[in-house]
Amino acid sequence: MEQVSLKQLINPSDRQVDFLNATDEFKYVLYGGAKGGGKSYILRWALVRKLLKWAKQGHLGVRVGLFCEDYPALKDRQITKIAKEFPLWLGTLSDSNIEGMSFKLHKRYGGGVIALRNLDDPSKYASSEFAVAALDELTKNKRELFDQLRSIVRWPGISDTGFWGGTNPGEIGHLWVKKLWIDRSFGPEDPPSDQFKFIKSLPTDNPHNAESYLQDLKSLPERLRKAYFEGNWDIFAGQYFTEWDKDRHVVVPFTIPPTVHRFRAYDHGRANAACCKWYALDYDGRVWVYRELYAKGLDVDQLAAEINRMSVGETYEYSVADPAIFANIGFTDKYGGQTIAESFARQGIMFLPASNRRVDGWNLMHQYLRWDDNTPPRILYFNTCYDSIRTIPALVHDDVKPEDIDTDGEDHAADVDRYFLMSLHERKSMNPKTEVEQKLEQLKQSSSKEPWKLYA
Repeated sequence: MEQVSLKQLINPSDRQVDFLNATDEFKYVLYGGAKGGGKSYILRWALVRKLLKWAKQGHLGVRVGLFCEDYPALKDRQITKIAKEFPLWLGTLSDSNIEGMSFKLHKRYGGGVIALRNLDDPSKYASSEFAVAALDELTKNKRELFDQLRSIVRWPGISDTGFWGGTNPGEIGHLWVKKLWIDRSFGPEDPPSDQFKFIKSLPTDNPHNAESYLQDLKSLPERLRKAYFEGNWDIFAGQYFTEWDKDRHVVVPFTIPPTVHRFRAYDHGRANAACCKWYALDYDGRVWVYRELYAKGLDVDQLAAEINRMSVGETYEYSVADPAIFANIGFTDKYGGQTIAESFARQGIMFLPASNRRVDGWNLMHQYLRWDDNTPPRILYFNTCYDSIRTIPALVHDDVKPEDIDTDGEDHAADVDRYFLMSLHERKSMNPKTEVEQKLEQLKQSSSKEPWKLYA
């Protein structure tokens, strides 16, 4: 095989060299974090480098995949750039019946293939095999796609396969990407932590960026400057609750006075997370989120037992929940079965149906989260409310309904806050005893052996 000078071909920055070295040591490597770091560039050249390395070891015809979220992005960020950057003597860019859109190295360089693919339907790659899957703008994708693609990263005789990503903070995948590569918070469903590496690249790390471009990034408003220029993962484009500031909204727990009014709110889930939160309302109208339960895979009786355990010794003005758990005002569905609300009531937890006017609820959250140098926010979170602190600032706008949140995000903790804040304002006009509350009291006092008597 002819010798190729990779340094001359790629001409990488120091930070890009760090990325290239990391792909030799770690399986899951993420590069980027800010604007102008040369993410798309180094992904395609890193694949060329890897194919040449394997060819030198005797692995010929190896296939790797370079993915973008859709074809227009693939064409703009990769295909057109490959056509300009990759020299003709290195290989051929083509769209064939066998390989599809791809760049194939010449046989004298091992005949490796970079398959250029879009992710409009990831399931079509279920039976594919790639020695590396490289995703341009990783945060544009859901966690499920990561799991799908890492399952097809394999190649006979090659042990140093890889999953690489280039990305900025933000988009629908922000939360899971941040969890694995930035926060390094791993669970049993994740690959081993020692296989992950994040190479942070700032615009100042790229010597090819013009000084005028750097000055433009520096001159942006503070929040955008922190995101684009400093690579701050708590601030990003598309963020829904731009008011969020951990230093302003998160507090060290303290003893809540017994005279303060307390409340609970709940969003149901089993396959998705169920979330219950505890609130205190002080005399200045501030809301303190002082406790949370966030759990997957539990049945209603298990959730009720845990909520009761966490509520020992406290009394509440009321508790509200997602109206979907009530089925209808009579607490039975059209088939006569027991609803989730009724199941909770039989465990002694009486939820009232919350308003599900989404945009109105988010507007209230914006108001309560808002702050300035002279006015603190009206909702604050104990630092023990981990999942609220983790998920709420990561939510993004819906592409179709920008006034709403993208429900593909992990929005359970935010939904609970929305339910509570709406109830806090709506109950000012409620009657002391609503029909729902009367039925709940009846249910609490009734015999579980004859539940139908409630609905006669």
